[in-house]
Amino acid sequence: MTELEQLRRRRELVVLAAELQRANVVRRLERIQANPARRILGFAATAMKKPMLISMGSAAVRFALRAYKRRSARRKLLHH
Repeated sequence: MTELEQLRRRRELVVLAAELQRANVVRRLERIQANPARRILGFAATAMKKPMLISMGSAAVRFALRAYKRRSARRKLLHH
């Protein structure tokens, strides 16, 4: 194998690694965005920045916490 072929192969591996890393990041972001509790918490965080929306933000936080507690309780029941 010539030096030029080795360099091409290394380049291909670097490109492949970058593509895999990008796909991994995209998958994680989609998973985070698909989680309704995290979406609500994101909304609540945004709402907390604006005084008029504080009550809506706190309601969203309460809703997210209740959903989280219910999901946790269900998981505990399923595992026992």
